[in-house]
Amino acid sequence: MSAESARSLLVVGDRFADFAHAVGATTFSAFVHALDNGDFDSPREELTVHTGQGIGDYELGYLREAATRRGLETLIRLTDQPAELVGRQHVHKARADNVLVAGLEQTGEADFEAELRLHDHNELLVDVQDRVHVQGMVAIEASRQMFLAVTEGHVLSRWPQQRYYIVINDMNTKFENFLFPVRARLHLHIDSIDVSDPGKVPLRVTVTVEQAGRSAATTTVDMIAFAPGVVDGKELRRAKHAAAAVTEPVGV
Repeated sequence: MSAESARSLLVVGDRFADFAHAVGATTFSAFVHALDNGDFDSPREELTVHTGQGIGDYELGYLREAATRRGLETLIRLTDQPAELVGRQHVHKARADNVLVAGLEQTGEADFEAELRLHDHNELLVDVQDRVHVQGMVAIEASRQMFLAVTEGHVLSRWPQQRYYIVINDMNTKFENFLFPVRARLHLHIDSIDVSDPGKVPLRVTVTVEQAGRSAATTTVDMIAFAPGVVDGKELRRAKHAAAAVTEPVGV
């Protein structure tokens, strides 16, 4: 990597090497190697670093340390600060690596926005990420996490003592543009909701994944949030029926 004419640079996670190669960006590891190799020591000019997906607080800290080791901490400017991830309870994920929603905020009576955050070791990337664009399952899962976060944090929070069971009745996604590993936003609109019965809360939402002024994917979801115990018996009966179909096959 040459820093001769560099004034700004886009850095993405190592998983997105194909994207970096295609658009003239670089990966996290390649950038660190260039810093350690002294590629940016001369000429001593300011470099603005824009970070894409796969770069979080942990990676940013390492980049700052790498710049400091070369005495470049005042010349290399990291412009982006990752927003705070939503909590485990709100997106039903046990590992922070797999959380895709950050900086969630309410922007209107029925509208919410957040940043799409994609960790370099996200569960949807560890098997394969061999294209310039990000696979469509990321948009679907981000939409799922977005409606869970809003439902848990802004709808069901009026009954804080209860832990609801959220059942998806229908979920449809329309893909409109490629999604790439740079900044993207999640927009959610509550199309309809009925909170008259705290034991059963039906709602319908639309989630849009937007990037560079374009919609990448739009997902509509019909769901019902059930209070504890409402669906437990039905779920258990169905589980026993499924197990019996394996252990006691009819006609054998």
